Amino acid sequence: MHPSGHRDRYIANGGQLLGIAKDGGRRVTQRSGAEAGAGARPGGRREAIIAAALDLFSRQGYQATGIDEIGAAINITGPAIYRHFASKQELLAEVFAHSFEVRRDQIREAMKHGETPHEKLELIIRDTVRDTLDRRRALTLYTNELSHLAPEDRRAVIRKKKEFTNEWVRTLTEADPSLSTADATMAVLCVQNLIATLADTDGGR
Repeated sequence: MHPSGHRDRYIANGGQLLGIAKDGGRRVTQRSGAEAGAGARPGGRREAIIAAALDLFSRQGYQATGIDEIGAAINITGPAIYRHFASKQELLAEVFAHSFEVRRDQIREAMKHGETPHEKLELIIRDTVRDTLDRRRALTLYTNELSHLAPEDRRAVIRKKKEFTNEWVRTLTEADPSLSTADATMAVLCVQNLIATLADTDGGR
């Protein structure tokens, strides 16, 4: 199936689970997550290290990737990375935190294009589908490597993940005030897991 077909299917499934009718309002459009995030983050050595670490950790695994390899990927020495991160474990934690900060900011940007809570919710689903399909590596890395973090770092990363989940929950309860926060959270987590599972089942591009 063409990638756009996958996306439409995931959007429809997510919308049905959250009670968004296809004819429930005007059709809303948005820029893709990559477009929405373009220019939003400053460049720099630290960001380059994070990007290289995400790529290598995802392809090779956290334990199999050496700090020298990460440095070589951006033409610096491995020890130079320690000017920015105290350890490889701290770098992994920052890779996760950065990814979730980007997701939170992309969702907030996406919602600016919606006028009603239902439209904003549809935009959140669309943005999440796009991001999940376009950045499977970050999701896989989180699933496979989170356990390598120290407990306090793991809790901090999970808090970051909750920040963008809370954007969903807040919008869902605005769209359906009869939902409790607990019920809305459960619904959102189910939809996020559905999108992630379907994307993983389809495999990479």
